[in-house]
Amino acid sequence: MSSIDNDRATGTLLGLACGDALGRPVEFQSPEQIASEHGRVTDMLGNGTHGQPAGTVTDDTDLALCIARSLTEEGAFDGQDIADRFAEWYDDGPFDIGLMTADAISEYKSGTSWRDAGREVWQRRAEGSNAGNGSIMRCAPHAIAFAEDPATLERVSKQ
Repeated sequence: MSSIDNDRATGTLLGLACGDALGRPVEFQSPEQIASEHGRVTDMLGNGTHGQPAGTVTDDTDLALCIARSLTEEGAFDGQDIADRFAEWYDDGPFDIGLMTADAISEYKSGTSWRDAGREVWQRRAEGSNAGNGSIMRCAPHAIAFAEDPATLERVSKQ
């Protein structure tokens, strides 16, 4: 990866974290609630949803970084390594975790393979309660790593 590509990768992950930290205090609020309480959120806010200090990121950034570290340290996509990192992160007791994510990690920790844990949890949930947006935030590390290989990007994104 060239220094320009490295700068872009770093910027992508920093942008993801900053956007997450900006949104965390107002997570689950309607646009109207946010506007009446804060106007337009342009600064890092403390407290709010989850009562965390200003600049605190959520599980979405934490898990994206687990993927990024795995891709960097393993030099390739390794679903088992990523699942192990997710489980280790989960065991550290995050202040917040999405319901689907918590259930999928618990499923994995109970012995279901990394390939099947998320799918099994998703299939057990009623349609409409089985799809959050956190998984989209976890796409950035794959997009960075496999930008020049669309077939691999598609495959690992699905996995």
